[in-house]
Amino acid sequence: MTNKFILPILPASAAVLLSFPSAAQDVEVIEVTAARTPLSVVDIASSVTIISAEDIAKRQTFSLPDLLNTLPGIAVARAGSVGGQAQLRLRGGEANQTLVLIDGVQINDPAAGDEVQFELLSTTEIDRIEIIRGPLSSVWGSDAVSGVINIITKKGEGDLSVRANGEAGAFGTYRFGGSIGGAGEKTNFRLGASYSDSDGTNVSRTGDEADGFRAVTVNATGGYQPSATSNLSFSLRHTDARNDFDSTDFATGFPADSDRVTNTAKTSVSVGGEFQLFEGRLTQSARVTYLDTEIANLSDGTASGATLSQRWGFYADSRIKLAEGHNLTLAIDHEDTDFSQRGPASPFGDPNQDQSSSITGYVADYVGNLGEAVTLTGSLRYDDNDQFANATSWRGGVVYKFAGTGTRLYGNVARGQKAPTFIELFGFFSDSFIGNPNLTPERSVEYEFGVSHVALNGSLTLNASYFTARLENEIKGFAFDPVTFAFTAENRDGKSKRDGFEVTAAFAVNDQLDVTVNYAYLDAKEPDGSGGLTRELRRPKNNASLFVDYRPSDRVGLTLDANYVGSSVDTFFPPFPEPSQTVTLDGYLLVNIGGAYQINDRISLYGRVENLLDETYENLFGFNTPGIGAYAGFRANF
Repeated sequence: MTNKFILPILPASAAVLLSFPSAAQDVEVIEVTAARTPLSVVDIASSVTIISAEDIAKRQTFSLPDLLNTLPGIAVARAGSVGGQAQLRLRGGEANQTLVLIDGVQINDPAAGDEVQFELLSTTEIDRIEIIRGPLSSVWGSDAVSGVINIITKKGEGDLSVRANGEAGAFGTYRFGGSIGGAGEKTNFRLGASYSDSDGTNVSRTGDEADGFRAVTVNATGGYQPSATSNLSFSLRHTDARNDFDSTDFATGFPADSDRVTNTAKTSVSVGGEFQLFEGRLTQSARVTYLDTEIANLSDGTASGATLSQRWGFYADSRIKLAEGHNLTLAIDHEDTDFSQRGPASPFGDPNQDQSSSITGYVADYVGNLGEAVTLTGSLRYDDNDQFANATSWRGGVVYKFAGTGTRLYGNVARGQKAPTFIELFGFFSDSFIGNPNLTPERSVEYEFGVSHVALNGSLTLNASYFTARLENEIKGFAFDPVTFAFTAENRDGKSKRDGFEVTAAFAVNDQLDVTVNYAYLDAKEPDGSGGLTRELRRPKNNASLFVDYRPSDRVGLTLDANYVGSSVDTFFPPFPEPSQTVTLDGYLLVNIGGAYQINDRISLYGRVENLLDETYENLFGFNTPGIGAYAGFRANF
């Protein structure tokens, strides 16, 4: 790869990864990544959800997509069993329109169509998750059309310590993990690893072949603080995974038992530094990141194709304190990406190819406090892309806080953009898909209005938000080409609409009982090709969840987790020459229960039952999902 890094005049950080509280904590000191300048949670003009390590431990959820699927505005569609492809859609956006960061590294993968392989992500070693909804392309660039999910892993702290965990349960599942880490006066480090192995379940409607999954992940972080005004940090993450899947039986149009395997190797690295000048009035930092992925498919033990990508990123900011309560950040982001496709050639064509792209973004981001009541935010970004016409994104927001009431109003308007993926542009799969190099970027404008209220000394937190978005140039990834008799990608005429609202209530009833309730409504429609609109695929209109955490004693914890996903629509492709059909996926209710017992200060035991009602459901048409399953495990600290 040829690197064309452009050095900025004023370097600074591209990702400020700071802490966030649960509802009952002091929100005044909390900072997030909703802007290039750190913001207190009460100054964010967007709907935000925070998940802490403590929240994750209570829920006992191992799979990250299963955890995120319980949050308002998020819908996850999984291709059957654990390890099957999991696509996440935020506020009705496409699966590649939500930007995901892990320790400052963008993990939207060019080798996977700019989607995140959520099926490979577990909650192990996660310290905090921040979800900021709404277009943030003006802050973070392409892929942030629907919002940003920021994942921060655990860092070393305190004396040297060793942690271990393990569990076993249904469907031949075994999971193990551990870490070692600590911190000194100026340094910290942590090294963690996890292993997951499951026989899985049969994802097809017929046959009895289980589709298994195996993954190993290693995560390392470290930091060095030379002085009170400077710091250095690094992170390294590597995953090797194998998952079995079933291919489509072209005689029926449904998945059928088959020997198909995907092997994935993924590595990400981040190195950065930050320092302050002029008594903190100028903060400068820079970060270099690297992402390398190979996704290889095997059919009956023979290599059938692979996609590979490498992305170098350089991100630099200068955060300037203009006056008390007024901050301006000037930033430059630069990314170089290589994409490769490998596979056997045939009389229909040769999939082997190498492509590359280079993009540089220029950002100005402002945060201003007008007294204690009003916070204004604004950002503007210009992307210089070597493949498409250059793009401009923007965002403006305002927050008004009613003094002494715990109530605030917020609103924002933003324009985001999403560049076509390498696969949409150049992908070649001789029996199913041919790329379209003439695609143009998607663009979305969204308005959001919300209100939040904190009462009862922080024990009760309420939030409600309404949004309306319009997306133009939406890319349809399964457009039939009558010339090649294969599918291709094309920009739709007209605009897609995504309207909805989200409501969250978190109530600490007393020292022993916490209750959280979420509800989200979504109306997502796209042009139907004849001047009208039709419902978008795999977007449930209704989504609700209930989480109850009961602690009858200091040593015992009990949880109930119920998640309702409403009906949605999908597409069924019957055998040729029948046309495709729109089908309905029924709504379903998943109920999990769990319990934990703290033996002593070092060891705890836990157990849970997933899908307690043994619900039968599909969130991709034709793909079965697991039934009821029980799991038990331990956690130990030394």
